[in-house]
Amino acid sequence: MTEKAKGHSLKKNKGEIVRITIIVLLCAAMAVLDFLPVTYTKNEVNNRLLSDTVPLMVGSVAVVWLMIRGKTKLFGKPTKLLFLIPCLLIAVDNFPFHAYFAGKGEILHTGLDNWLLFALYCACVGIFEEFVFRGILFPLMAGSFTPDKKGFLKTFFFSSIVFGGMHIFNIFVGGGIGPTLLQVCYSTLIGGLCAFVLVKTKNILLCAFVHGLYDFCGMLLSESPGLGGGVPYDWQTVIIMAVIGIAVGLFVLYFIWKYPESERKELYDKLGFGVRADPTASADVTAGDDASRVKSDSEKVSPENGDKNK
Repeated sequence: MTEKAKGHSLKKNKGEIVRITIIVLLCAAMAVLDFLPVTYTKNEVNNRLLSDTVPLMVGSVAVVWLMIRGKTKLFGKPTKLLFLIPCLLIAVDNFPFHAYFAGKGEILHTGLDNWLLFALYCACVGIFEEFVFRGILFPLMAGSFTPDKKGFLKTFFFSSIVFGGMHIFNIFVGGGIGPTLLQVCYSTLIGGLCAFVLVKTKNILLCAFVHGLYDFCGMLLSESPGLGGGVPYDWQTVIIMAVIGIAVGLFVLYFIWKYPESERKELYDKLGFGVRADPTASADVTAGDDASRVKSDSEKVSPENGDKNK
């Protein structure tokens, strides 16, 4: 290796170390901000919302950086937008309409600042969690399985299960065992819904939008982190949500099972992180480049070229 090549390699390694260090520091800052009792404002509701939102914003910067480094193409023009309709239906249906209109739940904090900060919080939850699980974990899983239908289905279901399983840690922050296990189950289903948005639209921002809207509708009447109070989920609300959820779930499973190979190839070419719909394509390109480089080097040292240069 020449001195110039060594210098380039060293510079590249230093750049990677700097980038990794910055990401680690951002993650550390997120953890510190999440646990330290920081006071942003005297308004109790707004301070609570900001305390939950700021760490997510810091973490999102690190996640976006990782996605950019992974050369993702999931920020481009979305496709198959009609498939968003049933997903948006699930998100909106997460609001307990029956309980609200029956007077069993109410919105207690109606200030514009409360609403804006709550919306910002839900948006940040959607962005951070979707960028992590659909923007990074999904491609990494896709790259570890075969790029065929079987590998695609494994990626779809395993990434959703991991997303749901992550919520088991709520037990350690005050959540009861029963409610936490229930949350794990429906979070797995929501993970599948957001993964469906990803594979149909090829756009990570729409995943974040559906996720954020789902949280906004579902947490609005809760005391924390929402703006309400009362008993928002009565049995009528649960039945309505279950019926719509089952219908949309069957819809999603059908189209995931029938997912066309052409769409899968298009998706894999946009995931980044080295994922390819046809792994042999990149290998062929590399082999071709190597062959051209060898040929070029042999021409440089051939006697004929040497005579011509004289």
